Amino acid sequence: MDISPSIDRLERRFVERPANYLVEAELTFELKEILNDQLQPARLSGTHDSGGSRGDIPNHSEYADAVISTESIDRAHCEVSGTNFGLGSSQMKLDLVLFDEEVHLSLEGGSKKFRAEDLVTAVEVKFIKNAKYLREDSKRFNLIADDIDRLAGLPDYVDTYCLAFGNFDLTRRPDTEEALTSLQQRGEGVEVRHTHPRSSEGSN
Repeated sequence: MDISPSIDRLERRFVERPANYLVEAELTFELKEILNDQLQPARLSGTHDSGGSRGDIPNHSEYADAVISTESIDRAHCEVSGTNFGLGSSQMKLDLVLFDEEVHLSLEGGSKKFRAEDLVTAVEVKFIKNAKYLREDSKRFNLIADDIDRLAGLPDYVDTYCLAFGNFDLTRRPDTEEALTSLQQRGEGVEVRHTHPRSSEGSN
């Protein structure tokens, strides 16, 4: 699903009020809200592994039943994990995902896990606050590169975006422009965008 118009809105808000964003999570959550305002919730089905208990502790499956019996959930969510996302660890999470119209939830202990086949879009967000330039093989370059690699490892049917926000234009020199170009070419199918306080409206 093409969420570029929603990303454009987030980028415009950042350009208009850059001091309003203090941490990465605020940007991710705002994109989540933009998307959910436009989309109907997804239908939910689910399973859980909470049927047993030990000693005199009452069976707690009724609580898990209440979770998985939820009829619908928002299409966009933050910090989503799944057992078959291909991220290298089931503990690793995607910053934001957009689910399909039908979603299966697996409640494992108290952790909510989802399936890669229910993903439509995945987004990783980086907010680079202190760096003035983006140098190839720098710590920040490698962090963004890791996000791109994670997104590129998802199934081909998942649309993927890596959004790099900064308090400064990270590409003001030729070598830093080359660093951004290198990132944009790194993951096939991953759209990489950079936004800063002086980005012109609608630019990446």
